[in-house]
Formats: sequence, structure tokens, C-alpha cells
Amino acid sequence: MLDEVVVVKPIIQVCLCLTIVGCAASDGFDNRNFAIDTYFPNTNEIQLAEGRARNYWARNGARFGPEPRYLAVDTSNLFPYGGLYPKLINSETTASFFSHGAESNTYSNLVLTGVTIYDTKTGHVVGNQGYVSVDTPNPGEVARFGDYTARWIGTGRSFF
Repeated sequence: MLDEVVVVKPIIQVCLCLTIVGCAASDGFDNRNFAIDTYFPNTNEIQLAEGRARNYWARNGARFGPEPRYLAVDTSNLFPYGGLYPKLINSETTASFFSHGAESNTYSNLVLTGVTIYDTKTGHVVGNQGYVSVDTPNPGEVARFGDYTARWIGTGRSFF
């Protein structure tokens, strides 16, 4: 009986360690395009997002390395606007909106996130165009936003 316990204990420890390491690593890549539309953030929003991304990259750049080159930053919360429904239907990532059921798919429960793309090599946001997203990747995960493959950092204030 004691021999069985000794053999099982290391197996349990290995499984537990693999589970913990797997949950802690957020270096996955989600190939879905999280952008459902484009928008143009104002100058203040761009400056704030750029500052948050710059601070985030100073804290975490060594941990992630040079790839991907871009960071996706939560820039602003947007209000629903006309012509959204066809974009929601054709999007790869609007599950949170449609998971509420057909009767509650109103724009009142729709959360639109404005995302800008920060270039870690130049230290600036790329252009004045951002992307509209309904769902966002997990923090630290690499995903597509329009033409860019970027690491999602949210507001850049978190310590993941």
C-alpha cells in the first residue's frame, strides 16, 4: 500500500505543476480578428493610450521580447452607432453580445471598446485610426486587430 502512495504522489505533483504553469502563461495567439470596425480616437485619447503603452512596455518588454512588435491598447469606451448589426453578424468575435439571447440583443448591453495600436519600435501609436472591438483577448494574449498582430494589454495598468 505504501509503494502505491509513493508512486502516485509524484504524478499528482507533476500534473499540478503543469496545470499551474499552463494557466500562468498567457503567450497564446488568437488568430480571430477582434476588430469589427475602425474609428478615429481624439488626440487626448491617443496621448493617454500611448503613455500607458509606453509605461507597460518599459515594465514588461524584457519579459515578452521583441515579437510581436505591436501592442493593442484599450483607448476608450464607445457608444453604439448606426450600422453596427451587419458588422456584429459578420464578426469573428462578438460572442458576448449574441450569448445573451435573441430577445436581449439590444444595444443597451453592448460594450464597444476603442483600441489603438502602439508600435514598440517607434514608441508611438500607429496613425490616428483605431479599431472597434466587442470582445477582447485575454490579457497578454496575441491577437489580430485589423491588419495588425498585437499583444492585448488592455489599459496597460495591470500587472499580468
